[in-house]
Amino acid sequence: MGSKTVIAIGSLNPLKVRSVRRVFSRFADVEVVAVNVLTSIPRQPVGSRDIVLGALERALGALNLVPEASLSVGIEAGPMEFYCRAGFLETQVAVIIDRSCRVSIGLSPSFELDPDTVRRMMMGEELSQAVEIPRRLGDIGELIGYIGYVTQGLVTRQDLTEAAVAMALAPRIQNPEWLLSVEELAEMLNVKPLYECRKL
Repeated sequence: MGSKTVIAIGSLNPLKVRSVRRVFSRFADVEVVAVNVLTSIPRQPVGSRDIVLGALERALGALNLVPEASLSVGIEAGPMEFYCRAGFLETQVAVIIDRSCRVSIGLSPSFELDPDTVRRMMMGEELSQAVEIPRRLGDIGELIGYIGYVTQGLVTRQDLTEAAVAMALAPRIQNPEWLLSVEELAEMLNVKPLYECRKL
């Protein structure tokens, strides 16, 4: 038996950890190490730049904190610009970084929110605060998520998270040479991330 592949994730959220483990376990024997990572974005990011930056910083921070990891994953969610009534679709973005400082990105299936919810999120409220969920259902955020509530369980938050991670992993399965470097992505975002990527 070979040793396990260590994957770092920049979150302590059990749903995100479980999603990363389930996706990567299809391809390798993995150990997922979860670490708490600070980001420079608001608690509720809005727009593609902040969502991607949050995912990037989570992945970078995790890679730095878990030296034995060969890959790291950052996951961030929020409303991203799109052609619809509110001008935004709720989506999840996953970023995977390797020890060569190459980046791959994936998005989850995305869905429309009502304009008032988006307005409240743009003012800083998190999705769980901005939407109306019957009290009897309690805190569904870490269970089925808001998408699970509105689709009556057809699609859950974990489904979306796993899809984003799988889409970020997809190009890596073929080991392409054309992946962006961390520096190239940071330049596209026009920002200096909180963490540097140090090549091994």
